[in-house]
Amino acid sequence: MAKHYKMRSLLNFNGNKYLKRARHCLALLLTVMFLIAGYTYSFGQYTYFNERIDHYNNYDYSRNIMVMDSGYMIAGFTYDTIYNWYLHLSFTKVDTGGEVEFFKEFGFEGTDMFLGNPGSLITYPDNKYITVGTKRFYTNDWVHDQGMLACYNYNFDTLWIRNFGEKEMPYDTEYMFQQVKWTLDSSLIYTGIRMPKGLVSRIWLLKTDSLGNKLWERFYGEGEEYFQGHSVVQTADGGYVMGAAKFEIHATGGYEDPLIIKTDSLGNEEWRINPGNPEVDDNKVMVALAQDGNIIAGTNYGTDQSGDNRWAVVKIMKIKPDGTVLWDNNYLEPQYDNFLLNTVVLSNGNMIVNGSFAMFDDGPAIISYILCLDSLGTQLWYKEYALLTAHNSFNDLYDVRETSDGGLIGCGRVVPVTPDTGTTDIWLMKMDSTGCLYAGCDTTVVVEETAVSQKYFKLYPNPAKEYITIEYKLDYNVKNAVVEILTLKGNHIETFRLPGVQGVKIIDLRNRKSGIYFIRLSANGKTLQNEKFIKL
Repeated sequence: MAKHYKMRSLLNFNGNKYLKRARHCLALLLTVMFLIAGYTYSFGQYTYFNERIDHYNNYDYSRNIMVMDSGYMIAGFTYDTIYNWYLHLSFTKVDTGGEVEFFKEFGFEGTDMFLGNPGSLITYPDNKYITVGTKRFYTNDWVHDQGMLACYNYNFDTLWIRNFGEKEMPYDTEYMFQQVKWTLDSSLIYTGIRMPKGLVSRIWLLKTDSLGNKLWERFYGEGEEYFQGHSVVQTADGGYVMGAAKFEIHATGGYEDPLIIKTDSLGNEEWRINPGNPEVDDNKVMVALAQDGNIIAGTNYGTDQSGDNRWAVVKIMKIKPDGTVLWDNNYLEPQYDNFLLNTVVLSNGNMIVNGSFAMFDDGPAIISYILCLDSLGTQLWYKEYALLTAHNSFNDLYDVRETSDGGLIGCGRVVPVTPDTGTTDIWLMKMDSTGCLYAGCDTTVVVEETAVSQKYFKLYPNPAKEYITIEYKLDYNVKNAVVEILTLKGNHIETFRLPGVQGVKIIDLRNRKSGIYFIRLSANGKTLQNEKFIKL
């Protein structure tokens, strides 16, 4: 039977990495202290829960989550306990409160089956669903991998399966699906990997009709590098954009690069962008489509190589379909083995990315994060999460989606190390719109502009180069007014008091670095107004 651990949890991406640098995070500590007991509760419009789900005391892993009419579907894989521990696909349906309604397992004797990246579970007409991934048979000296498309009814009973790749011996080429999307003409577009035995891999782009009948396929990559397709979107011109990676494996470090490839509607390449650091390993690219029709590309930018590992920041780009880069920003401080795992555009036009990085010393080995940006690339909030807290326990968050109440639902896996107990389990958490796991949490490390009817001050000029002016007018009952200047991450820069209830204050910016800052007005411990300004 399925067990729920109402306690801390997260997900792991690089399970075999060992950790070498200490870092203490207030946001993480606050989250961990609250999550020790675990919970499910509602407050206002939001339901909150944080769960660890175990099926039959077995290995359970989730990579995809989907919002359904009456809850959420978690898709991943598990070990079967009958046929010699082969990997099977798993589907766990939970209600809106996080309680398991059913669990189904799908697989065959002698076969491993696993899903691709987030986005390998999507809806299908008539209350049906499809998944893409890999079906693997083992041969004497190799593996026979086929890209697998499967269709399910509303209860996730299997209706039909299509396999793509080699149909006859000698089975010397691997085919793997990583993601699938619907196209503008109601067909399906897939991306993944093709790798012949003994040769380097290539990006695989496949188009089929809605029943899985192949229309065309293309392959991308050249030379001695390995190329992999990881995500795909279609643009308004009918073409496709693939988020990918390319790398060499004959040397240590500095050879893994992110890659973005744009094609026309028939898969003919039009342009490509490599936004990585040529001297340091980076990451794959996960692409999404912005509401204005442009491309959002999320990846990591490596900053420092350490053997097979590296430190990296988060990199987000916005690109026009013709290849023009609208903006290209790096976010957050470098983290050891930082891996961005998904990119999602929300209904309000904002975007979120999620991933995980390595920790050190007494904390868990892996913790995860969510970063939220507006459509212009301005950081709105950032939070970190860990459910298991024992040294070397793993917490990885793979997929995060928007929910019907305006909040977020996330899934992944946790890997316990003593004194954390249990097996590798599904991790599921329900948050509000700012990533909080409980109402009123205060782990946001950036300041947000306030949306209030009453404005107490205005700033000019904005952007500013050398000086910025605060023109203020306070209510007569406002006492002890204090102004703070903060960085985008919420780091304190300067504090001063306002003399009187009305006046003008000029702030010298000549010694400040260029960037985005916030000015916060507070009185008697209450924030009255936040405003953003740009220092040129």
